[in-house]
Amino acid sequence: MQRFSAAILLVFMVSVCISNHEVQGWWNLGFGFEDLKNDYNIQLSPPNQIRALTQKQIRISRRYPELIQYIAGGARTAIHECQHQFRNRKWNCSAHSPENVFGKILKRACRETAFTYAITAAGVSHAIARACGEGKLSACSCDQRYRGVSKQGWQWGGCSDNIHFADNFSKRFVDAQEKGRDFRAQINLHNNEAGRAAVRNNMIVECKCHGLSEACTVKTCWKRLPDFRLVGDDLKRKFDNASMVEYQQNNNNRNSNRNRNEDPALFIPSKPYLRRPTVYDLVYYEHSPNFCERNPSAGSLGTQGRECNTTSMGTDGCELMCCGRGFTTSSQERVENCNCRFFWCCEVKCQKCKTRRIISNCL
Repeated sequence: MQRFSAAILLVFMVSVCISNHEVQGWWNLGFGFEDLKNDYNIQLSPPNQIRALTQKQIRISRRYPELIQYIAGGARTAIHECQHQFRNRKWNCSAHSPENVFGKILKRACRETAFTYAITAAGVSHAIARACGEGKLSACSCDQRYRGVSKQGWQWGGCSDNIHFADNFSKRFVDAQEKGRDFRAQINLHNNEAGRAAVRNNMIVECKCHGLSEACTVKTCWKRLPDFRLVGDDLKRKFDNASMVEYQQNNNNRNSNRNRNEDPALFIPSKPYLRRPTVYDLVYYEHSPNFCERNPSAGSLGTQGRECNTTSMGTDGCELMCCGRGFTTSSQERVENCNCRFFWCCEVKCQKCKTRRIISNCL
């Protein structure tokens, strides 16, 4: 009973502080909690950092208080992954503040927003599925759907990460952010599902052999989650190939001649020669702002002061990153470990070496 008391108190405190603030997005919980080792020892940051949940999400949280920290942990993992994937681009997924993680870019239904919706929904599914498999939650355990002998001849066994429960919960909780069913809401819901699909489709079958002398006469297998970096890489590829869509006004024949993997929502490509997006693709309908110059109202921080690579022709190169404004160079000296040697047993001794690095920054 004591285990849940802190979580229940947390939900109550979240409810109180939300009532006085504008709801901005559940993913702000990623910066609203501290990283803690004890599962139920939940702490809050200052109350003004948590203004995240809709009333439906609050009700779900009260029913499953033990899952709150894993929602927050999934959001935090997604934010860090977003920053990694876009570290060399003009828009680098900067966390503006604990009160507004992604900034005003989320007001636009552009490609960058599509990615943030997908990666955060994926983060929740990933975190909860792992917690289920590790036995940390009373609401779920290992995925029990995999039983018997597979077509390849091996036996299902072990403890599969419960992506089925996690996806269902993520769909209930994350999708509850959308209060309406207008075109923007449909876009957001689609990208949420594309994020969850990226976790499902990258699940790994892991096996263990049994038998004398490792003969593998019997092999049991289970499904485990991929490293979240693989999910981030997958969604980044989908970002690069995201589909700009329009609302399909005539829906009379939308179910005819449609591939089962095509999106069931009212989406058609903005250009007639482009393919129709599938349920796994990211979609958007607004152009991205010009990220070269600072424009807070459009969600752009600009690239002034950003570090760039003088030898690269890619997105991290100074020509592209600095948008033709030029750049400055400076020298930075660092002291690092070098010439490290291992001594039995068990010590590593290193020398200290000074290195000089040339850094370029956009004007």
